[in-house]
Amino acid sequence: MRNRVLAVLVAVFAVCVVGLAAPVTALAAPVASGVPGPVLTQDETPQPGPVLDPAESEQANAEKAKNKLIVGGAAVVLAIIVIVGRRARKKAGP
Repeated sequence: MRNRVLAVLVAVFAVCVVGLAAPVTALAAPVASGVPGPVLTQDETPQPGPVLDPAESEQANAEKAKNKLIVGGAAVVLAIIVIVGRRARKKAGP
């Protein structure tokens, strides 16, 4: 059993060594065809930006403020619950 495992490990090691030692010149050889490749140019005209409507931004700000008030109120309620619970546990004692 040990001989089979050792033989498999040696075979895998040999395949790795041979695979890493193989020349890769076929992949690294540059193409010399004499024809230049395509040239990319940058478009000089700027793309138009988004158009912002003041009424929409005011409505979005109002919704955001309303959401912040709701979250703040929930945080205050939870903080009060925690404080009251701690006082109750402290008064109950061990």
